[in-house]
Order: sequence, then C-alpha cells, then structure tokens
Amino acid sequence: MATLAELTASLTTLRIAYDPALVPPGGAEVVSACVSPVSGEGRMTAEPAGRKFHEKAMRAAGLLSADDIAAAAAKAEAKAAAKLRAERTPSTPLSNRGSVASFGAIENDDPESQENDASYKGPKELIRVGNREWPDLYDVIGLGRERYLATEKQIRDEYKRRSLWLHPDKCGVANASEEDKEKIEARFKNLQLALETLTDTKRRREYDSVDAPPTKLPSDLSPETFFDVAVPAFKSLAMFFDGKQDANKFIEADPDAPFERVRKMYEFWAKFKSWREFPANDEEDLEQAEDRYARREMERENKAKREKEKKLDTKKIKTFVERAEAADPRVIKKKLEEKEAREAKKHAKGAGRREAEEAAKKEAEAAAAAAAKAAEDDKLAKANAKKELEKQKKALRKEKARLREIASTAEGWVGHPGEEDVEELCGALSFDAIKTLCDAAEGADAGVVVEGLCKALAGIESAKSDARKQAAEEAAKRVAAEKASSDGGGAAKSEPWDDEDELKLLDKACNQKFPMGTKERWERVGEYLTEHGPRARTAKEVMLGVKPSGADYDNFKSARDKKGSAEVTDAATTREHAFTDVAVKNLDQHGWSEEQRGFLARAIEAVPKSDAMKDSERWKQIAACVPGKDAKQCFERYKSLREDFKAAKAGA
Repeated sequence: MATLAELTASLTTLRIAYDPALVPPGGAEVVSACVSPVSGEGRMTAEPAGRKFHEKAMRAAGLLSADDIAAAAAKAEAKAAAKLRAERTPSTPLSNRGSVASFGAIENDDPESQENDASYKGPKELIRVGNREWPDLYDVIGLGRERYLATEKQIRDEYKRRSLWLHPDKCGVANASEEDKEKIEARFKNLQLALETLTDTKRRREYDSVDAPPTKLPSDLSPETFFDVAVPAFKSLAMFFDGKQDANKFIEADPDAPFERVRKMYEFWAKFKSWREFPANDEEDLEQAEDRYARREMERENKAKREKEKKLDTKKIKTFVERAEAADPRVIKKKLEEKEAREAKKHAKGAGRREAEEAAKKEAEAAAAAAAKAAEDDKLAKANAKKELEKQKKALRKEKARLREIASTAEGWVGHPGEEDVEELCGALSFDAIKTLCDAAEGADAGVVVEGLCKALAGIESAKSDARKQAAEEAAKRVAAEKASSDGGGAAKSEPWDDEDELKLLDKACNQKFPMGTKERWERVGEYLTEHGPRARTAKEVMLGVKPSGADYDNFKSARDKKGSAEVTDAATTREHAFTDVAVKNLDQHGWSEEQRGFLARAIEAVPKSDAMKDSERWKQIAACVPGKDAKQCFERYKSLREDFKAAKAGA
C-alpha cells in the first residue's frame, strides 16, 4: 500500500525561482523572494526559494563549516527516522498518523517538535468509553509530550502552526483522490476537535480523566516502603486537584522534612477534592436527544451515573490518605515522641505529687503538734487564770465580809449609812478599794468608820452622776443629729443620686454583692461604690439612697387594705347543713393561720437581724412577706413565740 507521502508527492512539488538582480556580489545569501510568480511547465506555479535551498546553495559554495554540515546531517537523519516511524504505523481516520507522514512530506523542520524527537513514543491508542471515542488529541495538536501540563497558550500556538500545515487547501485537496481527500479532511477535523476540547475547561477535564491511566492507590503500606510506594501515588493524584494551588507542593518526599510541613501535608490531603470525571459505558449520547427536555433528562441520568463512581473514588482517596498517614515514619516518630513526653510529664507529675503529699503530710503533722501544744498551753493558762480568778473572788469575798463586820461595829452611830449602802459599796468598789477602806477603818472608833463609809458612798454617787451627765450629753447629740437629718441637713451635705451608672452600681451592690444579712452591709456597700463609682459614699448616704425602696411596703399595705375594705353588695345566703364538706382555714388563738405562720418563719430566717438595719425596717420587710399582717402584728407574734419557747424550756 502506497504511503501518504507517495500519494501527495505530485501535489507538493515546488519550483525554485529567484531574481538574479537581487543576488549580492559573491552570492552569499538571498534576502527576499520573487516579486511575482514565475511560470513554468504545466499548470504548476513556481514558489520562492526557501531556507533549504539557501542551505544547499551555501553548502555547494563551501560557505558552511564541517560542524554545520554534521549538525544538518544529524537533523536530516532524525527527520528521516521520524518519517519512517510514521510510514510503518497504520493510520486510522481518527488518529493523526497521516499528519505525521505529511509533516515529513512538507518538511517539518522544527527540531523541537515531537515528530523530530527520537524519544517520543508516538500517539496513544484510540480511547473508547461506551459509544464514545477520542483520538490522542495532545498528539494531534503537537503536545503529546506535555499532555495535561500544556497551557492554553501552548495549545493555541501549536494550533496556529499546524493549521497552516494541515489545512486541506495547503495539502492540495482539490487535486487529491477521494480516499486521500477524506484522510486530509479527517486529519484537519481532528486538529479542530483538539482545539475545541483542550481549550474548554469542562471538556478538557473530561478528556484528561479518560486519557490519564486509572489511579492505582496502594492498600498495603508500611514505614519501610512508604517513600517508594505512597509518594508516587500522591503525585499521580496531584494533577486532579480541584483548586488554585499546586498539589505537588504538599507532597513531602524528604524523610527528614520538619514535622510542621508533614502536618500541613496531611491537612491538605485530608480535604483533597478531585475534579476527575468518570464517564460511564452506558451513558446516553446527548447528540441523539430529540429536544432540550430530552437532553436535560439525559444529562441528569448521566450525572447520576458519574456521581456514583465519583463517590467511590473520593472514598478510595480518603482511605489511602488515612493509611498513608498511619504508615508515614515521620508521623509514627512524632507520635512516639509525644507519647514519651506524656509519660515523662506524667511521671514527673506523679513524683511531684508524691513530694507534695509528703510535704503536706509533714506540715499537717507539725501543725497538729503545734495545735496540740497550743491547746495544752491554753488549757493550762485557762486553769491558772481560773485558779487566779477563784483566788481573787475568795479574797474579794473575804474583804467584803471584813467591810460588813467593820461597818456593823459603828451601827447606831449618827450618820451611819445603813446596811443597803454597805452592800452597795461591796458591789461597786474593787478589791483594792475595799481593802484600803477596811485597813483605814479597822481598829478606829465609830466616827472614823462612819466617815470613811460616807466618803466612799459619796465617791460612788459622784461617779454615777458623771455617767448620767455623759449619757445625757450623748443623747442630746444624737437627737440633734437625727433632727438635722430629718430637716434635710444631712441631705444637703449628701451628693444627689442622679447618676444612672451609680444607681446601677448601688442596685448591684445591694442585691448581688452584699445581700440582706451581710455583716456591716451598708459600710461595705459604701466602700464598693467609692471604689467603682464616680464619687465617695458613706454608709449613711447609702442608707438614704436605698430608703425610697421602702415604698414597696406602703404600696403593698395600701393594696391589702383596699382589698380588705371591699363592700359586700349581695344578700346573705343561708345554709341548712353544717360545714362538714368544706375545708375551713383554721386559725390559732392569736388569729394566725398555718400559712401565715409558715410565711413568718421563712421571712424571719430570710431577713436576719443586723447592726446596719434598724429593727423597724427589718420588721417592715418581714411583714411585706406575710400576707394579711403588718409589722406590729408580726413582731407581737414573734414575742409570743419566744415567750412560749422560754416557758416550755423552763418547764422541761
């Protein structure tokens, strides 16, 4: 069977022509083509001389060096070998073997092209999936070596070059036989198909998915073979990464790589998403759809079939990544180091805990010994103090008896104070004063005794008078202060409560920080406001600030009285039977129901007595918790319960 080169030899014959007037002296080079076509024999049109003619002319003239001639010969041999490979391989309508042969015929002189690369293995076999077929599109467009790594610019540049070579008009399709015409047109159609497929992202991904060999992910991984088996598998998956980053950057093939980079590697591959498509063998051909509705239905069915394989592939990749991480010697080493660190920390923590326990035990023993010694010393001191107190009491009783005896010797003497005054002296004077008085009066006559007793009584009375005077002065000061406070004098000195933030702080301090029952409550509230508020506040100012809240009790009392004063407008009804079927609320002898008694008990417990709160305020708050009772009734009931308790205790 004749080759395509032989069939098209008569169609590609070129006639050499040149303008002698343009040849420079010596004939070293040709700088331009003919100005106009040159007519020759037959109907062929002469074309300008090309680079090959120029090289031949220079070689004949001896203007090329030996190295240039050897390089040209090697180049010719490579081209001849490529032409021979193309001629020995049978062509099909959907492959571009014909194009390879034709390149030789039209002298493809690019040394970098795949046809002139001796190591290039040629196109792949025809790809078939179901009723669909794909030729080797990368080989058709001249990028069989680059394949999926080829950029869109490379694809378009190669298309421009090859479309000039393979266009049917350039290949003499007008004078070719029908068989040759079909081959030439099929070759150019494949070139068009390659451009349309490889410049469309969706179609190129589909083609690359079937063009790439099936991904083989190892299932048995071990630390010894990890870098020989797992790393190539990662690299085979990298081309399918559906993202802007280069997945190859996240493949760490260095056994000594820092673990942080290894960790980032597995973080990336754990989220790896592949764009690879999986066309099914039984997919519907969209070109056979009758209308757009049928086409959409076919697309949905095809998508469902592909999704099933897509899920299986995603699961397979995820399983592989997990197994790879488990078998990675770098990860195993890191986990072992972390385990050893935890064990060491645990051991150190246990040793430290034991040391702390021993130290705490010794400290507790020392504290217990010190406490026992202190208790023993305190007990001994108390015993000695008790003995000393008993001794002093005994001496005081002795001196008191002595004073009574001395005073009895002067009974009947004019001005004698009397027995009650003597007892008052015994109760009011100290041991030293009684002893001094007895020593001075012992053995003296009755007048001296009476005089001493009277002087002692006068001193007691003077001390009582001074105490009463001081108490009166303090009471007067207290009354004056209370009057000034009631007249607004205290309010004039106090800063107004017009700051909203300060009122919020006051509410927080009273209800959350220092609730009712807190010791020295108002002083602590004042300190809190001084520390966190805009101005300093005293305990008295705080009490004045919260005093308006007592209106709650007045509102409650008003509502209670209003409810109790409701008028009955309906006529009274009669009842023929006894109240045996009605639950009557029993009241005790003081008019308190069981429910009210319970409220009172809980209120007394919730509002304890404190120095910062007056008794009247306390009982107002308690009464507010007991329905139907005021502060006076609550207090009277409390007194009654306390007296009953004392009586019961005394009786027991």
